[in-house]
Amino acid sequence: MDEKKFGEIIQFAIQREIESMDFYDRASKLVKHSGTRDLFSDFVKQEEGHKKKLEAVRVGKIELGKIEKIPNLKISDYMVEAELKPDVSYGDILRIAMKREERSVKLYTDLNEKNQDETLISLFTFLIQEESKHKYYIEKLYDDEVLK
Repeated sequence: MDEKKFGEIIQFAIQREIESMDFYDRASKLVKHSGTRDLFSDFVKQEEGHKKKLEAVRVGKIELGKIEKIPNLKISDYMVEAELKPDVSYGDILRIAMKREERSVKLYTDLNEKNQDETLISLFTFLIQEESKHKYYIEKLYDDEVLK
């Protein structure tokens, strides 16, 4: 892969992580449940970590963790996305978050399938895992607290 294309892919992924950080920051300020607020605040930190890993890849330094299989409850597959606004319900915030994570998993899966670069394959596999973890936690929360 040529250096320019590589840089564009990494920059695109960095921008997605920044958007996720902003979303979880805004969402953490809208939820009433302190546990969910803490979870979303933690997601902001995790997305920041993803951004830093992408920046490290951009300059040739990368260190990824162990890849694990993450369960998929597939709850988001049947959800319609809501809009994040000041009076949004708890269930809607979780639905929005689920759909965002679902799109992130799809994005990194698509990027992973379209390249031959071993560093990018490792990176996107790692990011798929991380976004899948977020999706799983949110789906579990939704199942336990909204669908109960």
